[in-house]
Amino acid sequence: MRSVTAHFAKTGDAELRRIDVKAMLGAAEKGFPTWVMPCLQNLRHGIVFAGSVAVLALLAAH
Repeated sequence: MRSVTAHFAKTGDAELRRIDVKAMLGAAEKGFPTWVMPCLQNLRHGIVFAGSVAVLALLAAH
């Protein structure tokens, strides 16, 4: 939330500075079903883990 607020402030756009970032992000979260975030988070962790294992295997092969 702080990064979005900081980015909006850096733009110099008065309209962006007036946006309630907490409310905006809360509304965006509520727009998704409850299972989406945990599912995407687990998928992301799985991809990162598999990629790390693949890199280690390739490094060990050389």
